[in-house]
Amino acid sequence: MLPLLSLYLSVTAQTNGHITGYPAAGDVVISEIMADPTPSRGLPEREYLEITNRTGDSLLTGGIMLIAGSDTAFLADGWIAPGERIILCSSGSRSYLLPYGRVMAVKSFPSLNDAGELLALRDPGGRLIHAVSYGPEYLGDGPRSGGGWSAELADTDNPFNEPYAWGPSVDPSGGTPGRINSSVMAVPDTRCPRILAIWPVTPDTIAVLFDETIMLAGGEPWLADGISTLPPLSGDHIDRTALVPLTEPLSPSAVITLLIPPQITDFAGNSPCLSELMTGLPTDPLPGELLFNELMPDPPEGHSEYLEVYNNSGNVIDLSRLFLAGGNSQAAISITGIPRQILPQGYLALTTGREEFVEHYPCSDENAIFRADRLPALPDDRGTLILYDKNMNIIDRVDYHPGMHLIFLSGTDGVALEKVSPSMASDVPGNWRSAPETCNWGTPGAPNPVAIEDPGEGDGLILSSKRISPDGDGYEDVISVGVFPGGEDNVISVTVFNDRGYPARRLAERFYAGNGARFIWDGLADDGVRLPAGLYLIIAESYNNTGTSRRWKEVCALLYR
Repeated sequence: MLPLLSLYLSVTAQTNGHITGYPAAGDVVISEIMADPTPSRGLPEREYLEITNRTGDSLLTGGIMLIAGSDTAFLADGWIAPGERIILCSSGSRSYLLPYGRVMAVKSFPSLNDAGELLALRDPGGRLIHAVSYGPEYLGDGPRSGGGWSAELADTDNPFNEPYAWGPSVDPSGGTPGRINSSVMAVPDTRCPRILAIWPVTPDTIAVLFDETIMLAGGEPWLADGISTLPPLSGDHIDRTALVPLTEPLSPSAVITLLIPPQITDFAGNSPCLSELMTGLPTDPLPGELLFNELMPDPPEGHSEYLEVYNNSGNVIDLSRLFLAGGNSQAAISITGIPRQILPQGYLALTTGREEFVEHYPCSDENAIFRADRLPALPDDRGTLILYDKNMNIIDRVDYHPGMHLIFLSGTDGVALEKVSPSMASDVPGNWRSAPETCNWGTPGAPNPVAIEDPGEGDGLILSSKRISPDGDGYEDVISVGVFPGGEDNVISVTVFNDRGYPARRLAERFYAGNGARFIWDGLADDGVRLPAGLYLIIAESYNNTGTSRRWKEVCALLYR
């Protein structure tokens, strides 16, 4: 108690008796980061952090935790005056940085990672004071992206608005340790916190990962299927993951709805983009249960490649258990280390890009666009994608090429390939079409406008529509031709005839279909030429190993608008 008493008397003597204790969230912030001091622009080649007291009170520093990744150090006993800046560094760097302002040497000061670091200040009780997800993007990609430049917090009134409130120092020396930052501007935080992932850590605890630090609001319970949970806890040192304990464990087949209470906000008071979340215990997909649904191998200038998958099952699927490869001879790579789930009949677009997709693709769903750790390259001309489970069993495969696009397009730059029937196998070339211009040629994370409704598996020959208008507007550009003869081991042939009785397109010839199959007609002839408008007769024939043969016919109108 005596050391604490002497500290208290010292602080009160120097602050006219005004002392409030340890800082709360946002009171003291990390305001400058020098992670790569080499080559020097004038400052010592020493790593440092700068902290700033945003309040009008003097605050204690002793025992405050400085956390950088997996390393934790503790600030020395002392105080930080109103508006004061303190340079934090290692003991060996103290003498080098003393000329620039007040320096606090930190025992076991963590080495700052040039490639990025999750930094946090927490009080001795573990409560968050400030957090920064530092990365090279804080320095931009210009002339200051190399070593010798610090990252500065330009707006201390919005200290959690990252990376937008951060930028490279423009001071000629490379940084401003101990003094006001070289760039000061207002950068208001108006963004809603996005949910990156939700998943069961255990059957009775749900994790919710946000894209920014959130305030847990004193442990307010959430609602899981209308039942109050236990108070949530922080799941990481920067308070981006909320751990929500359930009062009852999840059942294996259940999908629950989790409601976020309105008290949960970011530091600026913005509520999450979504307040209603769904999750369940995941299962490993079988072949055909997770399918490729959209590909953008040749994106428009300034935009990123992406691919989209569709959950063709009634189960929850976890992406972190899956792998992707760009062909049989390519190594399979893990998609992500985050347990990002896909719900039954859900869509999810995967990209490594950072741009806002919804600004370019008006039909996209920003909540179903996920930034993966790594993805195989998508060659522009032709390529292959293979989806594997954790045991390297193939879940789905697609081989794509420009010939799968609409033939009347003047070019395919910036045009995505989309499936006509999401649940149909990805290796059916006729099941892929160009995305429509009405959606700016892509719909990442959202159902495909070119998709046709599944007419079901009735008996005989079933058309999704009695007309087809292949003009690229996303409406009735193709039709689905379903043939379900009944029984097993059926062999099917499907032919489209023109009004003169000549065959115009063979959709299937002696195709082994089991109990049935679906085919796609896009209005083209066998040689890829557009057929003229008119009436066409579709004839399907089948036979099986019992000697039963059947034949059906339907009329379809080919129209151009």
